[in-house]
Amino acid sequence: MLAFLGLQDRDLSILLVDNKKIAAFNNEFFGRNGPTNVISFSYSNGFPGELMGDLIISVERAREEADRASISFYERVLSLVIHGILHVLGFDHEQGGNEARRMRYREKRLLTYVLSHDLSKKIGL
Repeated sequence: MLAFLGLQDRDLSILLVDNKKIAAFNNEFFGRNGPTNVISFSYSNGFPGELMGDLIISVERAREEADRASISFYERVLSLVIHGILHVLGFDHEQGGNEARRMRYREKRLLTYVLSHDLSKKIGL
């Protein structure tokens, strides 16, 4: 995904947690109660080799959302990783309007790329 975005020389950390843990992070960092699906922290778009951000993903929430949407769990997790990466890069759908459309377009484009990749086909996505 990072190579597709021209960021192959950047690092990103991903922490997979349950609803209880992501709810604690959500409260601690944003003052919001309850679990969410993904939390992103952006550090820098600066220099190669730097950590550009952290993603925290609730796999429990991802499973719930995948079941509701009738998609695979792995596809939902991938879409949350993509969503988080775009937040790290500065996109913010919460602004609404054009910004939300720009972010959704990029999410769909990157997910289509990932799902069409040979590796995705080999693992059955």
